[in-house]
Amino acid sequence: MKLLLILITLLSVLPGACSDSKKKTANNSNNQDQWLVHTEILQACLIRDACDVMPVGYISQCVTAHYDQVALENQQGVWNEVYKCVLASGGSCTAVKQCFGNGALPVACDPSSQPGRCEGDVRYWCDSFNREMYAMNCRDAGMTCVVGNDGTPQCTLNSCNPATYSPICDGDRQRLCDNGYINTVDCTVLGLPCTRIQTDEDVWQTFCMDDGGQCDPAEYEGTCEGHIRNDCSSLGVVQRIDCSQLPGDKTCEMTVNGPACNAAGTECDLGEEGCLDDFTARVCLDGSWHTVDCRTLGFTRCTGRGAARDIGAHCTR
Repeated sequence: MKLLLILITLLSVLPGACSDSKKKTANNSNNQDQWLVHTEILQACLIRDACDVMPVGYISQCVTAHYDQVALENQQGVWNEVYKCVLASGGSCTAVKQCFGNGALPVACDPSSQPGRCEGDVRYWCDSFNREMYAMNCRDAGMTCVVGNDGTPQCTLNSCNPATYSPICDGDRQRLCDNGYINTVDCTVLGLPCTRIQTDEDVWQTFCMDDGGQCDPAEYEGTCEGHIRNDCSSLGVVQRIDCSQLPGDKTCEMTVNGPACNAAGTECDLGEEGCLDDFTARVCLDGSWHTVDCRTLGFTRCTGRGAARDIGAHCTR
């Protein structure tokens, strides 16, 4: 998705988040949007990677992507169901691949000529790395499948025309029209409400932004008050964000670029990971170490990738 209106805010507010289910839960009977704890996502990412389904160099990339991109785009319901399926696979790669194929094994595809399709509410897309056609049921996030103007399918609320669609705030969710379908931005992931503003040109636009008063970005000196981050947005509005309420374990920290919501842990840095021994993967998330015995996931050992086996921590047979 092209989330242009919030890109600056996202980069400055939420680098590398992961989840805490005690902070983020959904108010619906199916718990479709309930945040899985980062331990569950870590295990699901290790299993997915071990079965060669969208493998990654570093497992932490898979975990943080889930809570940066998936949550921000309000796609938790879809991915949560897939990852619950993965966690119940017992390490069977056939079962894992069926989790990503809407119950069927993914088939080979060419991303240059087969970007994907919609079959009812089911989204099929061709992964450019694996060159396999994966599938997800958009209904798991209360959405439908729409093929965008660029020919790629997406889970969304509906199709739209950018010439006639007016951006709105649906609670704290920002609804924008781009690529022929409605993009949803969950501003709560950034610790901000959704605000609708009329510009000088009498055009209504929506932003993930708190109205904390006007400020001059060139003059305002941001501060940390414990976990609270005080700063001036690029739009000239004071933002006050409680970092401890963002996904994962965050605190406010002064950096060379001003206050930022960074990892609260101090044991390690994001991207640090490896095998403690022949069986145990150790991954850094939010500054704290997390370990998983690959044998408990249905695999036999932990190993790195690359010629020197020094890239990441990966479960293998």
